[in-house]
Amino acid sequence: MEGSSNGGMLYHEVQEAKLCAVHCVNTVLQGPFFSEFDLAALAVDLDRKEQQVMMEGIVGGDFDPEKSHNVSMGGDFSIQVTLKLIFFAFCGFGSVIL
Repeated sequence: MEGSSNGGMLYHEVQEAKLCAVHCVNTVLQGPFFSEFDLAALAVDLDRKEQQVMMEGIVGGDFDPEKSHNVSMGGDFSIQVTLKLIFFAFCGFGSVIL
């Protein structure tokens, strides 16, 4: 990922692939703090927790346990992944994988 593209005034990542959430989080934090691998790990953790809740029957509806609901094959991440990562960055409690 490239760094600042505006002479160093503000950190801004140049768009790469479909990794909008990665660029969004790093721009908010003003540095290259997280990669697509960090967001993917968080998405997998959220998927696992969501699957556990759904399989316990707490929540009904159309749920496909084989499908990720937090990251697409093209690199799009859910808002839940983005918000959880920003929350972690600002609050710093424990691990990103909460």
